[in-house]
Amino acid sequence: MSETKRATKHDETAKERQEVFKTIYGLTTLGSFDLKSGKVSENSILEQFKDRYNEVKNESVEKVQSLYRDYSYAIFFMYSPSAIRNNLVKFKNIIKSEGGKYKANALEAFTIDNIYAPVKAKDRETKRELKEELRAGESDSQTIDPLVIEKKVRELKEILEKKKYIVKKNQKEEQVRAYYIVALLGLATGRRFTEIMKTLTVRKRGTKLTFSGLLKGNDKTIEGNLIALSYHDVKKYLTELRKFAKTENMTENEVNAKYARVFNNAMKRLGFTNVKALRHNYSVAGSQLFKRDGETIEDTITRILGHKEVFTSALNYV
Repeated sequence: MSETKRATKHDETAKERQEVFKTIYGLTTLGSFDLKSGKVSENSILEQFKDRYNEVKNESVEKVQSLYRDYSYAIFFMYSPSAIRNNLVKFKNIIKSEGGKYKANALEAFTIDNIYAPVKAKDRETKRELKEELRAGESDSQTIDPLVIEKKVRELKEILEKKKYIVKKNQKEEQVRAYYIVALLGLATGRRFTEIMKTLTVRKRGTKLTFSGLLKGNDKTIEGNLIALSYHDVKKYLTELRKFAKTENMTENEVNAKYARVFNNAMKRLGFTNVKALRHNYSVAGSQLFKRDGETIEDTITRILGHKEVFTSALNYV
């Protein structure tokens, strides 16, 4: 789609959303909310929500939880999945700021699962389209055989160990090795590109493996699950990669600015769509390799990727 057509489509979507908002809420814009100052945009849906929440925050569980139904359209209507999450945070921040006797109950209601429920119940086609949008350019998750991913990990490791790669005249060997290492670690660990390049820490105590240094607001330590690669191999290749890239004193944004495009192009030459495709392939293979009794595929992917809510994993990787 050309930039002009994309801009036109965006404008049409925004206009249609405003019309729907005007009909439902009597206002056309969602607005913004600053958690530190407590200021909310004037004449906005968020301002309206703040007033309504303050009216019922000390009355009953039922009344505070009913607000999510009233404002669910303001959160998800014709928004992308990432925008839905951002919108949800705005409403939750107002609840946190204003407090109240039933604050915890209100926050419990304003979750991805509850906000997304109307879409699942009333518009399955919308859900399918959202999933296809996020999976654009990726492999079909249902056709990925875990054995294929395991074989690819072993193949990449063998290429590195036996130096079966080709170094062109305008390249350095350490540069070529870095490309293969990112592909190897992305498939074997499922971690994001910037985590592999800089922030990921892998630890082992006894037989238990853990990952920490996760990005996107996730500061917890999660169970580490590796596909066809040992803990010592992961440590060895992380060290080699970071020695080449010299990311120790760089910020995450600087790492992305300097290396993301270069490594995305390199992944295409190695047979992958981009660096994100590595995580996608890991998640689908891992959903079969690491699935526990009683878990859904969505539950497994959420756990092994370290996501906070099932919604993110289900849309991106199922």
